[in-house]
Amino acid sequence: MSLTFGDVILRHLEAEGVEYVFGIPGTTVVPLLAAFNRTDAVKPIVAKHEAGAAFMADGYARVKGTLGACFATAGPGATNLITGVATSHMDNVPVLVLTGQVDTSIAGKGAFQDSSQDGVDSVRMFDPVTRRSSMVISRHRAVDDLQAALRAALTGKKGPAHLSLPRDILGSEVDFEAVAPATYRFAPEYFDRRLVIDAVQLLAEAECPAMLVGSGAVSSGACDEILELAEMLSIPVATTPKAKGAFPEDHPLALGVLGLCGSPLADRFLKCGKVDVLLVVGAGMNQMTTLSWDPRLQPTKALIHINIDPCELGKCYPTQVPMVGDARTIMAEIGFRILRYVVKNDQTWKVREKAVAAMRAEVGTCLEPHKLLSDAMPLKPQRLVADLQKALPDDAILFVDVGNSIAWSIHYMSVKKPGSYITPFGMLTMGHGIAAAVGGKLAAPDRPVVCLAGDGCFLMNGMEIATAVSHNIPVVFIIARNNKLGLVNDLQTFTLGKKTVATRFSPIDAAKVAEGLGALAFRADNPGELLKVLPQAIASGRTTVIDCFVDPEEMPPLAPFVEGAQQFMERLDFG
Repeated sequence: MSLTFGDVILRHLEAEGVEYVFGIPGTTVVPLLAAFNRTDAVKPIVAKHEAGAAFMADGYARVKGTLGACFATAGPGATNLITGVATSHMDNVPVLVLTGQVDTSIAGKGAFQDSSQDGVDSVRMFDPVTRRSSMVISRHRAVDDLQAALRAALTGKKGPAHLSLPRDILGSEVDFEAVAPATYRFAPEYFDRRLVIDAVQLLAEAECPAMLVGSGAVSSGACDEILELAEMLSIPVATTPKAKGAFPEDHPLALGVLGLCGSPLADRFLKCGKVDVLLVVGAGMNQMTTLSWDPRLQPTKALIHINIDPCELGKCYPTQVPMVGDARTIMAEIGFRILRYVVKNDQTWKVREKAVAAMRAEVGTCLEPHKLLSDAMPLKPQRLVADLQKALPDDAILFVDVGNSIAWSIHYMSVKKPGSYITPFGMLTMGHGIAAAVGGKLAAPDRPVVCLAGDGCFLMNGMEIATAVSHNIPVVFIIARNNKLGLVNDLQTFTLGKKTVATRFSPIDAAKVAEGLGALAFRADNPGELLKVLPQAIASGRTTVIDCFVDPEEMPPLAPFVEGAQQFMERLDFG
């Protein structure tokens, strides 16, 4: 069969389950745009900025659990994608990144928007933030190059892959026979049986075990296996900030989030000095999770670490049982082998649940819980989060943009389902949530999708609300305004006091801006108002913005993170 290479790309995306590709057109990608006219299976979504397109592809991939895709023209189109692609790279989100390129016959001759190695070299530019970055240089190799990119994005440690597409090759005819994705990429469902046996024995014999669950467990689909193992052995479970909700936070064994603005319960339990075996599943031990690599997280007997990337094992903490492979596969094998121990020790293990309950009663799961019910004005952000918690439907997906929105929601919300709380914790990229929620809604059209963002993120990427309006995508955006870059401002106060620099700006009217973009707009400045407004917004079936002014003097619980960083520096100086 002979098709243009643009058609072949869309055929592959269709086979991978991709229904939407996000981008901004330009002259170098016209052959790809023409291919959209020849299929109804894959549709283009026109963003307002290429970074927004990359964020939408990222959100789509996170929610759908498959590949996302974005496109841009050569030159500035490619450069504008970088931040969004880097965000996916840091969070291991698979995205196929397609950028235009001038014809091969004029590359290097000063052609308009030349992005070859003699112009703005897009291949080298994307190389540090992708699993693979290459230019298609021959129509005879084009299909192989495409499948290599898909293999890199979706195999092992996932992430974005970039293809630079010369216009003449993109529009040329290539020989193509349809093939199933399973013929050119393979799932890494392997495990080391000896290490599984070692891990099972350690867990079965542990006096005070614990689990730390990361986003790798969510992307691999391992959360059911984790819950089953936790209940079989009565193992308390914490999650990383990015994996909030991977273990139901209302479960008796739930410790909550460990790390930035996390739960006092998780912090106290995992650093109490009594944890003898710690099982880390699909998580890196990064600064945000460990509060600058607190040495008290090292278990007294053994750290068991499961990760798809062998380079993550032993990187931050000594690891006694390093297990390379897919989290779900390994957890299923551990669960199977642990069954022989369950009857023997079942009653002994049940006391662990009582210990968690006692510690929960002592330290609580959040600070200043009374502010969750506060009727004070201006609206307390804690109360806004509490109202959001009550008003969100059980099947809702919440995108949280970067800033104090993350801090308040991590600390005060209780998330019960994996994949229902999404935030870009690897890069902490402002403006991600507003655009990513648009892609997320297209991936889950039957579920309510809500984005919580500050006014700083709204000013940075709020024009993508117009994208949602243009394509009739009913996302609800809650804009918590405080007239400042909240997280940046509040972190500065630890060193500059009240003399913060370049963090405040003039008040805006997000509701009026939203109406100007064609969205439905509400205000919810009073305690309890969101309880009425959010259901109305969801029921409207329209792109909606809810404008909320929150108390700018309230500071989220950042002190433990700052103290952790200071203690880390002291340990360095000590050495």
